Amino acid sequence: MSLNFFLRGKTFVMIVMVALFAGLAWFSTDYDTRGAQGPTCVIKVYGKCYRDQEVRRLAQFYAVANDILFVDFAMSLFGEDRLDRDPTDFVTNLLVLRHEAKKLGIEPTAEEAKEAIRTAPIFAMQTWINDDILVDRVLAPRGLNKADLIQLGQDYLSWRKISDLLSAGNSAVPIEIEKAYVRDNQQFTASLAEFKREDFVGKVELTDEKIQTYYDEHQEDLLSDEKRGVTALKFSPPAETPEMTAEQKAEQKLAFNNRVNEIYANIAGDESKFADLAKKAKANPENKFEITIEEIAPFAEVSPPELLKDKNEILADIFNPSRSAQPGRSLTVPYPQEDGSYLILKINEVIEPVGLTLEESREQIKTALTAIQSNLLVNEAATEASSKMLEALEAGKPAAEAAKSAGVELKPLPPFSRTNPPAKIEAASQIVSVAMQTRPGSVSEVLPMPAGKGYQFLFVQKTELVESEEADSRKASLRVAANSDYRRTLFKAWFREQLKESGASRSGPVLPDEEEVPTGETEEG
Repeated sequence: MSLNFFLRGKTFVMIVMVALFAGLAWFSTDYDTRGAQGPTCVIKVYGKCYRDQEVRRLAQFYAVANDILFVDFAMSLFGEDRLDRDPTDFVTNLLVLRHEAKKLGIEPTAEEAKEAIRTAPIFAMQTWINDDILVDRVLAPRGLNKADLIQLGQDYLSWRKISDLLSAGNSAVPIEIEKAYVRDNQQFTASLAEFKREDFVGKVELTDEKIQTYYDEHQEDLLSDEKRGVTALKFSPPAETPEMTAEQKAEQKLAFNNRVNEIYANIAGDESKFADLAKKAKANPENKFEITIEEIAPFAEVSPPELLKDKNEILADIFNPSRSAQPGRSLTVPYPQEDGSYLILKINEVIEPVGLTLEESREQIKTALTAIQSNLLVNEAATEASSKMLEALEAGKPAAEAAKSAGVELKPLPPFSRTNPPAKIEAASQIVSVAMQTRPGSVSEVLPMPAGKGYQFLFVQKTELVESEEADSRKASLRVAANSDYRRTLFKAWFREQLKESGASRSGPVLPDEEEVPTGETEEG
């Protein structure tokens, strides 16, 4: 009896141990293979696995760092020149930073971290923010607390101290500062030669053969405009009377705004009943303001009805590819208008583009061919004139004579510099950039004018350094900026090696592409 009991107990223990070791083996795998049905190893750093929930929590440190304006720190770990919002790399780099700081003996105290947080730029810019507001509005919504904020302060200090160590003894070379100062403060005396495309439109020759060829090559792209029919629901604010005080006017406006939002919420709750709900709102005597309902026949975005003319934001919303006549995708938000009214649009019908015949697309083809060929003609004219003028200048002719021989009319520009670009000139920064690359007494390369208006080139007569009483302070600013660049470059190079040594790997983004990382900004509805 006792032997059987012992054997049964031994068997039970062995089963439990097998199950335990199987579980440990499963949890020690790099990535979950159960089709995302359980916790996943999103990041692996120094052989340690960080699963989804923990990575999501650490991702909030990126948002908080941006909220308190530790922007350089946040972007240093997030990655500069990134266009996406996936914070997974930030979390990976944060874990590597903590590991390397500890290895270097850099362990900021809690008090040091608190002081660093107190000096965050947000507190200088928003003096009304205190600890309670920070917790309630920044930390708590992200599942973080004060201890996490202290940890962020320690991370920030570790990043700074490592950057200090790497940049110790390194600073911008004085001659580089001088070059930068000259670059920013040299003044250009120059003229502009413009060749406008509109002047060459009349020289374009269109034939039936060219039109047919264009149609054959672009038939798939020659489509009618997509059209959308909508119902416009307009809420006009109640009139103000001369007897009303400022407070009464404000209260009336607030009540109006709130009521519009209530009506919108009711309609948005079931877009399929839009027509009935809109009529009920219009007939409701409790709504002490005018509500109008207008049916608008299908129209193209380029030719909107009078009600929507010059309302580019609303038009972009109506014709957004994600919009349709289906419930849940057909209703816009209330758009405030200049007169204090609100517009809500409901998409009723979408007429998809269809292919055009040769005759239907003839005018469209003529417009396209005219633009293409006139652009070629004006480019050829500008390039030829530039070459002729450069040849004349190199032959020793004065600028006026060289321009005349090339058939160029020079338009003098007011003196300008990198810090003071030419005023009232389109693409002024491009003009400055080209001037800096053109030697005095010569012409620049041919440049496209903004919005496809034509082409232009620059004749640089002379450059000279304009001395300033602020020279010392400007050089000091350049020195600070250059030293910051050195720090950033050295840290990036060092950190790149540490990241390799960490063996960091990731299974994918911590957040879906369509999900945004909170930034602390609030939306007003």
